[in-house]
Amino acid sequence: MVTIERIPTHIEGLDENMEGGIPQGHIAIVAGASGAMKSSLTFSMLYNAVLYGETSGIYVTLEQGKESLRSHMANMGMNVDDPRVRNRIAIIDLSDLRVQLDEQGMNNRVDWMGQLIKQLTSYRQSIGFEILVFDSLGAFFTLTKMDNPRDEIFRLFEAVRRLELTSFFICEMTGEDHKQFGEYGVEDYLSDSVVHLVMERSNDDVQRKIGIIKMRHTRHMLGYKPFNWKEEEQRFSVL
Repeated sequence: MVTIERIPTHIEGLDENMEGGIPQGHIAIVAGASGAMKSSLTFSMLYNAVLYGETSGIYVTLEQGKESLRSHMANMGMNVDDPRVRNRIAIIDLSDLRVQLDEQGMNNRVDWMGQLIKQLTSYRQSIGFEILVFDSLGAFFTLTKMDNPRDEIFRLFEAVRRLELTSFFICEMTGEDHKQFGEYGVEDYLSDSVVHLVMERSNDDVQRKIGIIKMRHTRHMLGYKPFNWKEEEQRFSVL
């Protein structure tokens, strides 16, 4: 039997139900509606992977400013200035670059995907990071106005595979049918894993749940389980 190296999520009650964690090198989609805690959950997976493992990573953000993200996560107990993780987690804000190019009138003449892949390759070579969180695919294609997002997603995923990164791509879901785990209908087919976060409402109460829709090379739990943030332990837990 081939041994698969895995990166634990450090989500209590989840790793033990999917053979110890995410297979190293997987492309994972983290999908859900606004407010489902996609950013917080994926940041916690990155943070704890670095805190408890011999790895490093970057968090690429477009929907939330770098300082706002740092402050929000620090309030949850995940401080990137902590000496235990400092210099092993980098937060990259691509929205700043987009504003600069807009001011220069260059936005429509830039090969955004080519520039993104070039930047990731440069970071991989210089920093040596192994985990990528991208927040989010929908925001990236909205800001960059690409003609054929489906082809560009394939291009991005193939580049990430060549770089041998374990990656988490956040995808916003709209509507009620939850049949498509990405805005463009190809994200879940091209990925290795799909993690779906939902919010179930009962009268005035809302409960967040997590489901593993697919995870290649892994026996994982089926169905949806409630999850929450355990402030005293500074980690998520599946109930």
